[in-house]
Parts: sequence; C-alpha cells; structure tokens
Amino acid sequence: MGGIARLFALVLAACAAGAAALIVVPAPSMMLALAAIVSSEKSVFIIGAALVALALALADLRWGHRSALPPALTALLALGAIAIGLIPIIGARHLARERGVTLDLRRALRAPIDLESAGRPNLTVPYLTVYDGRTLNLDVYLPAKRPTAASRPLLVVHGGFWSAGARGEAPLASRHLADLGFTVFDVEYRLTPQPNWQSAIGDLKCAIGWVKRHASTPEWNVDPARLALLGRSAGGHLVLMAAYAPADPALPPSCDAGDTSVDAVVALYAPTDLTWGYEHPSNPRAADSRARLRAFLGGPPETEGARYRALSPVGRVTPAAPRTLLAHGGRDQFLSHAHMDLLAARLAAAGVPHETLFIPYAQHAFDFGSGFSDQIFEATLLRFLGPEAL
Repeated sequence: MGGIARLFALVLAACAAGAAALIVVPAPSMMLALAAIVSSEKSVFIIGAALVALALALADLRWGHRSALPPALTALLALGAIAIGLIPIIGARHLARERGVTLDLRRALRAPIDLESAGRPNLTVPYLTVYDGRTLNLDVYLPAKRPTAASRPLLVVHGGFWSAGARGEAPLASRHLADLGFTVFDVEYRLTPQPNWQSAIGDLKCAIGWVKRHASTPEWNVDPARLALLGRSAGGHLVLMAAYAPADPALPPSCDAGDTSVDAVVALYAPTDLTWGYEHPSNPRAADSRARLRAFLGGPPETEGARYRALSPVGRVTPAAPRTLLAHGGRDQFLSHAHMDLLAARLAAAGVPHETLFIPYAQHAFDFGSGFSDQIFEATLLRFLGPEAL
C-alpha cells in the first residue's frame, strides 16, 4: 500500500475515533457538545468510516510493509470507533424493543440534521404587539390534507437558554408533525431585555389564548379543547410553567388572553428545578448555565431564591395539572436528566397522568439529530397524544 493510502487510512480512523469519543466523553466546548449530538444519532456513519479504515489497515498488514506500526495504529483506532459507535445503536434497539417501536434504518440514514432556519411554514401570522411596537408572530404548519374534523393544535416553543434561538427551530420536525395530522403553531417570544422570565411566559400565554380564540379560521380548523404544548430545553421550561400556572396573577399573560389552559404538555430535556439546576450544572465547558439562569431571573439563588422557586415547574404541580410527557437523554451535557426525574416524582405524588422517556445514550437536543432517538420519541409522542390526534 502506498504512503498516501496509508496516511488516508490513519487520518480516517483518527477522525472516526475522535467523533466516536464525543459519544462518551464530556465535550470541552459548546461546539463539540453540539457535534456530539450528530455523533450519537448518526453513529452508523462513524462505523462506516471506521470499517473502511480497518479494511485498508488489514490490507496493509497483509502486504507485509516494513513497518507494521501505522496500520496497527489505524486498526486500533478503527476498532475503538466501531465499538463506541455501536453503543447508541444497540441502546436504541433495546429501548425500541421495550417500547414496541419499529426502527427505520433507511430513514435514519437519509434524514438530514434538523438545523434552525426560517422553515417552510404555510403561514406566518401576528399574535401580539408588545409595548415597544414590536410584533410577535406564529409560524403555522398545516396538515397536507385538511382533516374532516377539527385537528389537534400543537404549540411548539423553541429553546436557547431563554436568550437565543428563534421560531423556526427544528422546522423539519414541525413539518413532519403537520404531515402526521397536527396543526403546528411555532411560537416567537421575547428574549430581551433580560431578565425576561415574565415576558417570555406572558407571551406564550398570549399565543395559547390567541390560538384558542382563532380555533376556526378559513385557513385551519382546530379543536381548542385538545390544545397541546411542546417545548425544547428552555422552551420546555416555558411550556411547563404556562401549563402548570395558567391563572397565576404573578405570571400574567402579556395581553388579554382569556382561557390559557391546555390539554397536554410535552417537555424535552427541560429544566424543572432551577435552584437545583444552578447548584448542579451539567458540563460548564459546554455552556455556562449559571450565567444564563442569572440573566433570565435577574440574579443568583442567593438573592432571588423566591423567584427561582416560583419559576420551577416542580413547585407548580397540582392535581389539576395537565397530563405531561417528559423526555431526556442520559448523555445530556447541558442539563442533567435528574430534572426529569424530579418533576416525574412530583407528578406521581399529585396523581397527574404522565409519562417519561429516558434515552440512556442520547445527548441534549437528540431530536435534532434525526436518528433513532427521534424515531422513538415520535412514536412515544403519538401514543401519548392518542390516535385522535391524527
């Protein structure tokens, strides 16, 4: 084997091993923590690259080159990448079998990463004009075929540590949910000025009220009694707060919203106990979650302890809370899965119907990876909302 081919095999094996390491090793930066999502959800490509490198290394060894060290190192790196890359795949098959979910390998291979973009909604409609004259909008994704009966409205709320992100997060997921029969409303809410805990929750409550008041329009027909919320990360926190405290005078809507109660709430990798989260940051190198909490709430727990408690969904659970679905990954580097466990315990104690989905190998924002974790979550979501959602 020539020197160029030998070098190519070694570099390919090293890249595969580095990508595989992100599946199990805490990332040293936010960018690598985000790359870990792709490594975990698309690990089959890591395995493919490693197999190519391994085949080249074995061929090099068979040809008896004077130095066996380079191909041996290549083989060792490739075998390590294959072993680690199999962890999410084996874990997904086991979890899918437990939950009766059929995994689609072709879909996982072909599906693109669900990157934030403007999306391709059918409509963009204004729902609120705030005090400074700014208009907040909803992106609306309509079912491909207009249902004969009123469809289930699903309000989607983006994450971003309450200070970043935008509507249009995960647009492929919103379009897919619409194709499954939901009418999806992707919510814009205020990120600045911080602290924005009151305005963010207030804006979401206005969006809920707006959709319920406009349940039947020439463009769509939805059932306001079946309205469900779905939030990711910080958006998961916001939907839980809106769902669990619809009539709290300390958290008023940003408008005359009317009834803001909901039928169900779905929170993916959401912070549920802000005081606990401040005391137990997950991976400070991936993100300074303490600084984001201080900005969102106006200070640390030492000075704003009452606010941290009031804004924690774990302290807002009552028997009247809507049914809840929680999902979290065991390898989440931005937020510990203990948040899901803490809230699930409160829901169980209060007798609130709820379900949890724990994916041991999954990272934060696992559904953006469009892999097996997303397929398992989608099946869980559809079962949770019921066949009447379609």
